[in-house]
Amino acid sequence: MKLKLYSSDGKATQKKVEFADSVFGIEPNEHVVYLAVKAELNNLRQGSVKTKSRAEVRGGGRKPWKQKGRGTARSGSTRSPIWVGGGHTFAISPKTYNMALPKKVRRLARRSVLSDKAKMDSLFVVESFKFDQPKTKDIIAFLDTMKLSDKKLLILTSRFDEGLMLSGRNLKNVAIIETSYVSAYDLIDNEAILMDKASVEILNTQLAD
Repeated sequence: MKLKLYSSDGKATQKKVEFADSVFGIEPNEHVVYLAVKAELNNLRQGSVKTKSRAEVRGGGRKPWKQKGRGTARSGSTRSPIWVGGGHTFAISPKTYNMALPKKVRRLARRSVLSDKAKMDSLFVVESFKFDQPKTKDIIAFLDTMKLSDKKLLILTSRFDEGLMLSGRNLKNVAIIETSYVSAYDLIDNEAILMDKASVEILNTQLAD
């Protein structure tokens, strides 16, 4: 599988870049993608919410009034859940939402998303990113040249590039991630993916069967 290669200034060239069919040309597995996204979002949850049960609320040890003779409902504690200041009926305790997935499943999910993006012509490759100085107007002009400025965009860079990171961090619909650390959720949460040529080699190697 081959795609058009763009120059560093965003203009199309006559060159092609090779994509591994085992990474970018498989039949997407939707259920595996669902599991990978669910696991990532679950792992972001803190799980620190806490409410007190009637056993944990202060006070309420004495029976507020005698059992019979007052003409009102019987009550054994002022900290009953039906009283103001009482404990919660089904008190919530802190818990972990962590969800572990096998490495092969996580890799298959990323391959599935990349293959789906390739089918939709949502993958774009440039020779390299050249932002020597952190200027937002430079990356805006670059994306305008590639006609990607109106899309929710994920930029994959093969290495940490301070100029690129600082140039694009203020753009609302642009996310910049190092290729080695990208997840299935990162890959799916966009309209298009823009990467440098070295990132293609990283994905071909990292996700190959």
